[in-house]
Amino acid sequence: MKKEVVGKMSNYLVKPLITLLLVCFIGYFLVVIKEKFYLKNHIILIDHEVEPDLLENIDIKHFMLGATEIMAGDEVKIKMDNLASVRGTVLGIIKQENSIALLTNTKGVTNLKVSSIRKLKVISRYGKFFAKF
Repeated sequence: MKKEVVGKMSNYLVKPLITLLLVCFIGYFLVVIKEKFYLKNHIILIDHEVEPDLLENIDIKHFMLGATEIMAGDEVKIKMDNLASVRGTVLGIIKQENSIALLTNTKGVTNLKVSSIRKLKVISRYGKFFAKF
């Protein structure tokens, strides 16, 4: 009798669990398609409110800094000449000011002079997962 009860309970659990698993896979697939669309159309989502004037001043969105290739959307960690460390998302370069526009979590958008950068490390690249597709 106990085996029959366990067998019926497992039938009641297996169907909803398989349904939840399928819903998770479909949701993941849709998120991947959305990210691929954003990457293909060069759309970067910014969680902070940024002034449109600042975004219009950004001239270059894909550039080389020393031997490091950087593009808008990459997350970087920068050490400055004064030993300060800044971490954020690259928006691009403002060519007239010779500075990098960086979106940080604490300060918002910060312009850093290229001449005052001591070391730059790319933490994660925007769209690196889709580079081979």
